[in-house]
Amino acid sequence: MNSNEKMLNEAQEYVYQGKMINAVKLYEKVSENDSKNVTALMQLGNCYYVLGQLTKSIESYQKVVELKPHYLYAKCRLGVSYYRSARFKKAIETFDSIDGEKVDLYMAYSWIGLCYYHLGREDKSIEYYEKLVKKIPETSIINYHLAVANKASGNYKDATKNLNLLLEANPEHVSATFHLALCYMRQYEIDKALELFKKVLEIDSEHKVAAEYFETITNVPSV
Repeated sequence: MNSNEKMLNEAQEYVYQGKMINAVKLYEKVSENDSKNVTALMQLGNCYYVLGQLTKSIESYQKVVELKPHYLYAKCRLGVSYYRSARFKKAIETFDSIDGEKVDLYMAYSWIGLCYYHLGREDKSIEYYEKLVKKIPETSIINYHLAVANKASGNYKDATKNLNLLLEANPEHVSATFHLALCYMRQYEIDKALELFKKVLEIDSEHKVAAEYFETITNVPSV
């Protein structure tokens, strides 16, 4: 076992112990000794990501992708790092470069959907979530994001349908219940909205926004 292999093993032990800074020092030494050591660069990217050093994380993942253009997991990690840095267009570009047939669609398409949502492109966000729902309809988080994107685009009818389906499978889903209440409010179905805000508070008594809506609605004077 050479010195680089020893340092990689030692660094991995530090990772298991949660000592990321110690691990980073060793991975950096390995990458200095061997600038094409994909293992060290990949682990550096992971450690930097955990430490919140996203610029360095991106740099490490970029080097991995340059060395191994078909390393799909590295591309996914690079895309996620771009997303976490609010570099949504770069994240979309990275995820779009992934062949959807060779990687879990959930990993790529769901992040693209989120990126478009944050860019205010609810139409594109919905497009990607709908692709996923067709392939993996049982995935609740995708149905949830699709519903939120529909709500943001003003398509309350479809959002209401998505959220009701989600709540059939998981009646205690707080966020889905809250967004469904908002959808009913936008459609002027105040009684349904009030009932759902009340349900949110029954599940989570600390939900301040739901409490504000509930109080506002109940205190509206009769005409």
